[in-house]
Amino acid sequence: MRVFSPNDFDINLPERRVVHKASGIWFSFYEYLNEGDWLKSDSVIYRDNPGWNGDRMELAMAAKQAAVSGGMHAQKPA
Repeated sequence: MRVFSPNDFDINLPERRVVHKASGIWFSFYEYLNEGDWLKSDSVIYRDNPGWNGDRMELAMAAKQAAVSGGMHAQKPA
């Protein structure tokens, strides 16, 4: 299992997008009605980089953790 740091990602709160710096793979997250649903969700849209060797699900989970630690909430900022 690979360990990722939130610093491995660029976070764009208004677009709800997180980019893994090393691979260029980006993840986009849906909005939710409440924080509980957002934190429980594992839904993600991503744009792949086939040249990157690694587990996409593991990377997606790390991207979500980076998003949450970077201040992403259930809905886009007003």
